[in-house]
Amino acid sequence: MKKAAILAVVLAFVSVWVVLAAGLTAVWLTEGVRVVGLVMLPTAIVASLLVLYFDWRGRLMRRARG
Repeated sequence: MKKAAILAVVLAFVSVWVVLAAGLTAVWLTEGVRVVGLVMLPTAIVASLLVLYFDWRGRLMRRARG
């Protein structure tokens, strides 16, 4: 696997873990911290997809130039 794909997978797992931790401990957390946890999941997914997209686009451009 390429570094970009590994980074995207790691970002997705970390964001899922943060959301699960925030959801499981929501009783003790303030609402602001819980909202930050819930916002991190979509943000991490979008970031992962952008990393994968630009990696794919870069490989495509290198093949087109060659």
